[in-house]
Amino acid sequence: MKKMAARFASLNFSSLNESLLYLNLFFLQSYLIRFQIGPYPTNLQEVLLALQAVLFLGAVLRGGRFMEMLRGLRHHWVLLTFAALSLTTIFTLPLENGLDFFRHSRFLACALLLSFVFAETLRSDEQRMNGFRFLTSGALLFGIFSLLWNLAGQNVTYDYRLQGPLDSAVYLSYYLTPFFLFSVFDLFEHHWKKEELWKNYITIALFLLLIIGTRSLGSLVGGFAVLALYFYKRSDLNFFRKGWLKVAAVFCGLILVTAIFVVKILPSLQTHNTSLGERNEIWATSVELLRDPGTVLFGLGLGQFEANYINNVDRVLGHKPLDYNILQPHNIFLLFIFQFGILGLLFLFFCMGRLAFSLSSAEGRTHGVMGFFKKDKPFGVSAVAGFLLLYFFLHGLIDTPFFKNDLLILMVLFMEVSFQKRD
Repeated sequence: MKKMAARFASLNFSSLNESLLYLNLFFLQSYLIRFQIGPYPTNLQEVLLALQAVLFLGAVLRGGRFMEMLRGLRHHWVLLTFAALSLTTIFTLPLENGLDFFRHSRFLACALLLSFVFAETLRSDEQRMNGFRFLTSGALLFGIFSLLWNLAGQNVTYDYRLQGPLDSAVYLSYYLTPFFLFSVFDLFEHHWKKEELWKNYITIALFLLLIIGTRSLGSLVGGFAVLALYFYKRSDLNFFRKGWLKVAAVFCGLILVTAIFVVKILPSLQTHNTSLGERNEIWATSVELLRDPGTVLFGLGLGQFEANYINNVDRVLGHKPLDYNILQPHNIFLLFIFQFGILGLLFLFFCMGRLAFSLSSAEGRTHGVMGFFKKDKPFGVSAVAGFLLLYFFLHGLIDTPFFKNDLLILMVLFMEVSFQKRD
């Protein structure tokens, strides 16, 4: 026992914690694939994250940083708010479906844990950028594996969309698009050595081809909208000198695009037995659920949308829906109000407003041919994470696989890095 205690005391928890964190980031895609260990269906990533928590605590205690970490908890207000909203929901609402509640609670707990360890372990901008690079490398490897999986005839959709070993092509596109964006950002912010450019070009091209293979219009439109904003911010163009004018322009553009889609495009489409038709049913039922003031105030609870949808959709539509198994309402505003009530929706509005102002005031200008090819000052990691988070918000207008599966872990991580204010 003394020898074991001595070996335990001699462990370098700091190095082990950081090494395991990079390993977790690289293999984050294992959280998308549901593994099975023995007779009990579980998740390999959750085992690694549990070990991560032990090593992180050991590193904090060994480094004498415990009290410093406690004093700095206020900087993790995103994580604390998610935890507080979840606890409020748990204590105020009955459960319609205990299994879905358990699943959603696990996803949120793992997201909060990984984001907290990431922020407390990788404390400098360069370390956090390296962490994002590990995430990107793992995502690219998983995308290539997904392509081979499809070519081998495994889990191929009827319309041959690329989805790999996942439940949906949208999940894969939603997972790959932030890292396609990061690869572009990383190229323009940091990788300007000519001998390395071909690696960056190949990485970006592979990500783009994989996303096109998923045939996810939301990912392509959302991704290129973020790129357009990024290149505008990176250039020396100065159409809007005031930050509030930029914010107003973005929201007016979103309203205009939505209005054109709803008024002109949507009525002309035959939406029966399509994803658009299914979304119409989901949104119509969601609006009916929100007629209850209690739902508006308190929401439905973590993971409780599907049970309430099943109980009400026949009555709302007057006929059987295209699908009963709808785990989330396919809109980020509806998602937050159903998960957490009006407080959750206000939290989302606050985060969106803060993101809009932080991106509008982000510093990092370039000058030269088309404003892109001569770097002056690179964006900080918080601005880079902000652009990645913007993609989640944009695509979230029509699809929200976060709070349905593990993609929540990415959204919470990008929120934490983008909004965390450090001393």
